[in-house]
Amino acid sequence: MSPRTKEQNEEIRKQRTQEILQAAIHVYAEKGYAASEIGEIAERAGLARGLVYHYFKNKQTLFRELFEHVMEKTQQFTKAHFEQKGSAFELFDTYARIVCRQVLEEPAVSRFFSRISLDVHYLYTAEQFSPFKWVKSFLQPMTQAVEKGMEQKTIRTGDASLMAMQFWGAVSQGMNYLDQTQQDLAGQGATGHEINEQLKELFEQVIESALLVIRPE
Repeated sequence: MSPRTKEQNEEIRKQRTQEILQAAIHVYAEKGYAASEIGEIAERAGLARGLVYHYFKNKQTLFRELFEHVMEKTQQFTKAHFEQKGSAFELFDTYARIVCRQVLEEPAVSRFFSRISLDVHYLYTAEQFSPFKWVKSFLQPMTQAVEKGMEQKTIRTGDASLMAMQFWGAVSQGMNYLDQTQQDLAGQGATGHEINEQLKELFEQVIESALLVIRPE
């Protein structure tokens, strides 16, 4: 058997890294940072514990990369979404539906977002990372979209930065509520059909609540 090429080794490295990060999201969603262990992450990824340390020297390094990977991916998606042409109001509607649907399809990712703000101090010092600055940067595409909507008259007049923050706050809280409701219904023994029907109604309420922030009067 011929030795692997440099490109093949790099592809394997990327694949292993993604497997570890994906496993870490699920372990973290269940336990938070303090209780998450490298051994459990390795087991979830189907890899040897020592192999995880080959890619990440410790738990903090692993979760820093996970945090930065998820946040960068989210920021890029948000920026690309709101740069699309068309009605600004419809862009907000579509965005809210996409991210809220992710809660139901990938609950671990949603729980990661809801918990990470409590654990970010384990990963960075206050000088290394400012949650406020990150949120401000994250919301910038939404703020610009609100301003665009005001010009189009598809979004009501107001403080664009505040409205973007209020919209995202409504979406975030709605995501948490959908996730908790899904867990509660499953714990009560509700059938898949019953869960889906209740969540469908709640889903629309969450979207409408978020859009009320920007809906023209």
